[in-house]
Amino acid sequence: MAFPLYYPQNEKFVKKCGKKFGTQAKYTLSSGPFKMTGWTGNNKQFTLVKNKNYWDAKSVKLQKVNETISETSSTSYNMYQAGKLDETLLTGEQVNANKNKPGYHARHQSALQRIDLNIKKVAAFKNKNIRKALSLAINRESLANNVLRNGDTAAKGFVPSGMGKNPQTGEEFYKEAYVKSAVAYNLPEAKCLLKQGYKEAGIKSINVTLSTSDDDNSKQIGEFLQSKLEQLPGVKISVQTLPYTTLISRQQKGDFEMTIEGWKAILGDPINFLDVFESDSSYNNAGWKNARYDQLIDEAEGKYANQPSKRWAKLVAAEKVLMEDQGTIPLVQMASPQLVKTNVKNISFNPVGIPYDFKEVYLSNK
Repeated sequence: MAFPLYYPQNEKFVKKCGKKFGTQAKYTLSSGPFKMTGWTGNNKQFTLVKNKNYWDAKSVKLQKVNETISETSSTSYNMYQAGKLDETLLTGEQVNANKNKPGYHARHQSALQRIDLNIKKVAAFKNKNIRKALSLAINRESLANNVLRNGDTAAKGFVPSGMGKNPQTGEEFYKEAYVKSAVAYNLPEAKCLLKQGYKEAGIKSINVTLSTSDDDNSKQIGEFLQSKLEQLPGVKISVQTLPYTTLISRQQKGDFEMTIEGWKAILGDPINFLDVFESDSSYNNAGWKNARYDQLIDEAEGKYANQPSKRWAKLVAAEKVLMEDQGTIPLVQMASPQLVKTNVKNISFNPVGIPYDFKEVYLSNK
């Protein structure tokens, strides 16, 4: 219930703003510890100012938080080094240079990046062997450890770690639902499956565009995937980088062939990931559908909703169906490594849900 979707809204204010609600600071009304000022909808600097009307205003230490949006991590990193920022996110090279310094935080998240294959636009992706071949051509350990180097880890499935434990045994979900072949690297096997898939689909090649965001990490992932997937016979990958808001809009419309998608949990339960791929889910934009998968999710959330052990078993089975059919291609579990000036105290970080809470943050003079 602490997620913003459940926050109270002032009905009169929302109706007055109409479609402009939430698009600029002046069309936003805050009931939290801070209120936004100076945001016009597309500017790169704005401020969170202490909300004097907040119910617990006495506990809010900061008078304001100045926000700066940087196009690249190198820009924000240089500003941090110059004393113009108190916090910056880090890329791989920056992590290696700072991971043993005061103020470094690894910030592991229950979040995942994956490839979605749009079977509604690319007929070849309807073939299971082709989907599995593409997955097997990707060395996730190399992507995480040699390319990104930012604390991301190779995915073990669609549902990441930190998403609940078996109510009887205490086993983490991602371990119990693990399907090795869905996240393994085996190029010879990938080539064999692709050859079989080509024959079944009646084709000899695949030429598709991979859509991704234009931030540093996404560009690195796109280039890595292009190089690895093109090791497969007849596979040609073109990488298209887009502003994040444009990419999200296209993904929601299903306007892509292949795309890198991210998903982060808002609650620590496997269903928060698994319901993405239900046939009627508004987030299932790539067209993968499986009747058995839908049945398992329905049973978990319906018939066995109040029987934790049986519900858990259905969710584990659903994850295995998704992975064995390669309905999506998991890549890495995400981290958000950052540097924070050591005089900034009491930042609350959450791996699930909204990541940062500044309510009780204060600046130390020491």
